[in-house]
Amino acid sequence: MDAIVQRGIKRGASVTLAMAVAAACASACAAGIAASRSAAPVSTLLHVRAAGVLTCGVDEEEPEYSTSDEHGSREAFDADLCRAVAAAVLGSRARIRLVSYPDDRSSMAGLRSGAVEMIPTLTDDFSHAVGTRLQLTSPVLWDGVGFLVSAGSAVTEARQLSGKKICMIAETNTEESVRAWFAREHLDYVPFPFQEEGEMEAAFATGNCAALAGDRTRLAATGELMGRHGRPARLLSAVISKDPLAAAVRQGDRQWAAIVDWVMQALVQAEESGVTKANVDALRTEALRAEGAGVGPASATAADPALWFLLGGSRQIGSRLGLEDDWVDQMIAATGNYGEIYRRDLGSGSALKLPRGENRLFGKGGVMVALPPK
Repeated sequence: MDAIVQRGIKRGASVTLAMAVAAACASACAAGIAASRSAAPVSTLLHVRAAGVLTCGVDEEEPEYSTSDEHGSREAFDADLCRAVAAAVLGSRARIRLVSYPDDRSSMAGLRSGAVEMIPTLTDDFSHAVGTRLQLTSPVLWDGVGFLVSAGSAVTEARQLSGKKICMIAETNTEESVRAWFAREHLDYVPFPFQEEGEMEAAFATGNCAALAGDRTRLAATGELMGRHGRPARLLSAVISKDPLAAAVRQGDRQWAAIVDWVMQALVQAEESGVTKANVDALRTEALRAEGAGVGPASATAADPALWFLLGGSRQIGSRLGLEDDWVDQMIAATGNYGEIYRRDLGSGSALKLPRGENRLFGKGGVMVALPPK
């Protein structure tokens, strides 16, 4: 800085001492910014391990629909996905902390700010994936717009709603999806849009509309609530839009993104391979015994190389992620496989009783399939 000041004075130019100092400071600041940009980002894995807890952002169901998040509450499902990642990273003593947000926009802001380390379920579409400084995994839950009718309704399929009044929240993706589906099917309907959820549900309960339209996770929660108030309802099987939800992390930490993605892959693969919360310890013991004897996969795992790989028999999968070899065992012991999580939190074992639909395994009529581990 002294050299710059002296050079400006000797030249006899109009550059004053203050201007020279300012220029020097600007140069130093620019160098500092460049250095900070080139510095490696803080490792999320190391941060989580130092804290001993994984913090996740979850959307809670609001009293009224939000135009930026029309899904129902997925808190239990999200908590289990968060718990699975925590167990993979921290082992049997894993702890999680859930931070509640009212909608997608606020949870994304929380993730970018560092308030949370992941969002277990975020809509995976162009607006959420591009220009947001976030990275998403493969879909972990498929939602979509459907229809809820009263339990006593004669309507059994969506096409029978032709010419009938459909209740929905105005100015949402649901309204657009309903309009597009009826147009594609060359059917007519009577739109009945509302600004408030309570008013819409009252209209449905009193028979002023033949069906409610909304994302199926939301409709399942609405139907469960109505059933508790003596007005049972049921979901039609039709899903008229696709709305995949994926786990989200901040961009810039490839290791953490790979860990979260492969936890989600392993949950699905565990279900495909028949690894459950009840049998994971026994299968792990068998795999390690066979490895110690130098005979390769034992009988229970010989027919499923993916199972052998996931259970640490190859001693490759953990080290490449920066995790212990038993990380899959730890997460399955904590939460069970994908099917167990879905059944407990959303499906037949929950109050929602949401049919699994597209969330069944690929070989069983759904779209959930894990990438091959090797």
